[in-house]
Amino acid sequence: MRTSEKNEKSVRHRSAFIFFSLITVLALAAPLLKAEAEETLPPVPKGPLLLTSVKPEQLNPGYWINRLEDPGRILKTPAELAEINEDVHFALSHCVDIFKMDGRKPGLAVRDQLELEYGAVKGRVLYDVQDERIPKSFFEEKIVPLVAIKTVPDRIPVKWGAAVRPTSVRALPTEVKMLEAKGDIEFDQLQFTLIKLWTPVGILHTSSDGKWYYIQAAYTRGWVKARDIALFDSRDQLRTYAKSPEFLVVTGESVPLYADPGLTGKIQQPSMGTILPLKSRSKTYYAVWIPERGGDGKALLTEAYLDLASDVSKGFPPYTQGNIIRQAFKLLGARYGWGGTYNGRDCSGFTQDVFLSMGVEMPRNAKDQVYVGTQLDHFEYKGDRARRLAVLKAATPGVTLFRMPKHQMLYLGEVNGRFYVIHSTWAERISMSSDEKNRINQVVVSDLDLNGRSYLGSLEERIISASEVR
Repeated sequence: MRTSEKNEKSVRHRSAFIFFSLITVLALAAPLLKAEAEETLPPVPKGPLLLTSVKPEQLNPGYWINRLEDPGRILKTPAELAEINEDVHFALSHCVDIFKMDGRKPGLAVRDQLELEYGAVKGRVLYDVQDERIPKSFFEEKIVPLVAIKTVPDRIPVKWGAAVRPTSVRALPTEVKMLEAKGDIEFDQLQFTLIKLWTPVGILHTSSDGKWYYIQAAYTRGWVKARDIALFDSRDQLRTYAKSPEFLVVTGESVPLYADPGLTGKIQQPSMGTILPLKSRSKTYYAVWIPERGGDGKALLTEAYLDLASDVSKGFPPYTQGNIIRQAFKLLGARYGWGGTYNGRDCSGFTQDVFLSMGVEMPRNAKDQVYVGTQLDHFEYKGDRARRLAVLKAATPGVTLFRMPKHQMLYLGEVNGRFYVIHSTWAERISMSSDEKNRINQVVVSDLDLNGRSYLGSLEERIISASEVR
């Protein structure tokens, strides 16, 4: 749906205000950006990595696509993909269609969820980035007043918003990192995930200081910084843009967005799977709508621009084996990032982005992704090898996911009796007697013998389920 002339005129009048607001926000954010920049992370091992039996030619998507009988055959129509998405909403209570969600939520359910998430963290032994244990008093004196559970009304009128930039979804309303072990800075236990630019959300609660919203998004709920969410007057107004029939989907790892048609002032770099409402197309650029947060928190819609050569698709690409594999390989070598931290993707974040870019509203967690499509089988840990091998041999490349405890992989195919996957992984365990690891920290291709030198067993031995996304 196109915006009215009145709205377009209003957008133009607000352009100057938005520009100066952006300057102010960047100035205020400078200390945070500086602090993040100063956090030293181990570098990502230089790729491309040749793991297990992988050969250089197998790092090319064409190698796997050319082995397929009919890689361009459409496996699902858009209408059939919509049915898959509906099934996910039915199967998983925390995965919802924001535009069908009840506009008034029972306060008791939200209070119970807040209590549950707080209780899951407060009793754990956790450390900060200075390797100091997080004291119990921090939760009692800092977190409890912010969460303000008692202020949640019995009936919550949901507010509607959209992310103005990628933003973290947290278990608690704090930016303090909480680590399971000293020095374990890449695994913040409060980090749920990262939602994308334009992600529509229902706002269920606000922290006592007004700086955090407790939100429900399509595939997650938790605390986000209020400054990253623009408020819409109604859900219908949000739907006009977030569900526009004319849209671009980011099909590259990321694409630059610019503030001007000359494509000189880069303002954001949305990641694979981001949906951008399309306004128009010229000979040199696409114009899209993006939300900004005004001084009162309200959404201000403004134009942003992409080069026509950007890795985007008008509408979703056809759902084929070949296209899915191409999408996966665009992320080869991309940084591992727990819950989307450090501009990276963890194992389920990788598979989620690949399938989001194809129109599948994939849940965020590996244990939930098995509910998408058809569940092929479940296995005992390190057991049922004959049955597991039978499933592996019958698996369909490009649409089959193999899940281990806490890990997810996308199947590529079988070569000379070896089964190959592409996945985002942090490390390979290499010892039968200790937790010694080789750091990988990126999206890689490997066969299922990876980790076979460790006491935990190979990837293949640890597969506990297989599912087919079609």
